[in-house]
Amino acid sequence: MRLYAFRGTRYAGDTGALAAPPFDQIDDQRRRELHAAHPCQFAHLTRPVSPAEAARLHAEWAADGTIMHEVADCLYAYEIRLADGGRRLGLCGLIAIEDPASDIILPHESTVDKTIDERLGLLEATRTDLEPILMLCERSTEFEALLEQATAGDVLARHTDESGHRHRLSRIDDATTCERFRQILTNSPGWIADGHHRYRVASEFARRHRPTAGSPAAAKLAVITSLASPGLRIDPIHRAITRAVDLDSADDAVVERSEWDGASGTDLAAAVAAAAPPAIGIWDRGGAPQIWRLDPATAPEDWPESATGLAAALVHTALFTRFGLDASASHDGTTVYRSDPDQLFAEVERGDVPVGIWLPPTSPELFAGAVAAGDRLPPKWTRFVPKLASGLVWCSHESEVV
Repeated sequence: MRLYAFRGTRYAGDTGALAAPPFDQIDDQRRRELHAAHPCQFAHLTRPVSPAEAARLHAEWAADGTIMHEVADCLYAYEIRLADGGRRLGLCGLIAIEDPASDIILPHESTVDKTIDERLGLLEATRTDLEPILMLCERSTEFEALLEQATAGDVLARHTDESGHRHRLSRIDDATTCERFRQILTNSPGWIADGHHRYRVASEFARRHRPTAGSPAAAKLAVITSLASPGLRIDPIHRAITRAVDLDSADDAVVERSEWDGASGTDLAAAVAAAAPPAIGIWDRGGAPQIWRLDPATAPEDWPESATGLAAALVHTALFTRFGLDASASHDGTTVYRSDPDQLFAEVERGDVPVGIWLPPTSPELFAGAVAAGDRLPPKWTRFVPKLASGLVWCSHESEVV
C-alpha cells in the first residue's frame, strides 16, 4: 500500500454526538433522527438532503468555524475501546488508488451499481472524502507498537457510538514516525474489510478526472488495522430467501444435518459458530430449524480452494444453484441480509420470509486467505465490528499530502 499523511478536516469543538454511523448504517428513519438532533450532525453531509446541500453546508461550516483544517500533514491513531473490554487500534491516513490488476488493494466482495452512482454524485458535489474505509494489513509487531505509542498523544476527537464503543482519535505529526508507517505498509497488500462501495467510488472518480498522483483525489481515506489486532472481530451477516425453495434439493451438498431445538436467533447463531465448519443454520418455516455441515467439494470447480471452507461462499454457490437460484439472487431482492440473528428468527417465525440462513463468524486468517486467492465473494459476506465512526476526521480534495 502507498500511504500518505494529509491535512485533515475535523470539528473545531467537541465531536461527541456530532459524529455519525457510516452512511450504509443509516436508514431513512435514522437519517431523520440524526438530522433533527443537531444542525451540524455529520449525517447532514453523508446522508444529505441532496449532494448540493451537503456541499453548501460543508462550505458554511468551514466559514463559520464549525470545522477546521489541520495546518500540517499528519496521520492519526484511531483507537476503539470496546464496550465489552479490549481495544482495536488503527492508523488513519490516505491510501493511493491502485490498478485493480496490481493486487495491492484487494477487495473481497461485489458492489451494487446503484449505490456507486449515488455516492459518486455526492463526491462530485463536495470534492471531499467524508468517510474512511476499514483496511487490513499484514501482521507486524512494529506497526502495532508504533500505534500503541501514538495513542498516548492528545486525543483530538471522542465519540461513543450506539453500542457503547468509545472512539478516540490522536494526531501523529512526527515526520519520522509517519515515514516509518509508510515503509511498513509499502510491503503489505491492503485488504478492504469494510467500505467496498466507498473505495470503488473513489476509484471511479479518479478514473474520470485523472487527478495528479499522490493527491487526495487519487487516494482514499482509510483506517488500517493489522490482522494481528486483538480487537478485530468479523461477525456474519445472515440471509433470508424471500421465495419458497425445496431444502431437500440440496441433499448432495450437505454432509450432515441435525435438528436444533431452541427459541432465539442468537442461540441458533451461537450453535452454528460452535459447529464443525463449514456450518450454517437453516429454517424453513414448514419444519424445525436445522444445522447443516456443508460439503466444500460441491463448490464450483473455478472457486478458489481457500474459499471453499467459507459457509457464505457455499451458500451462494452450491446451495443457491440447487435451490434453482442464479447469481442475480444475491442482489435482486431474492436474498435479504440481516446482521441481527433474532430479527431474522422473528421474521421466519412470523412467516415474513420463507427461509432463514444463519452463518458463522469468520477468522481474520480465513478472511485473508480467501481474499488473497483473488476472487470476489458474496455480497455482505462479512461484518467487521465495531463499525468506524464518520466525522472524526475527513479530507478535502484540496488538502495537501505528503
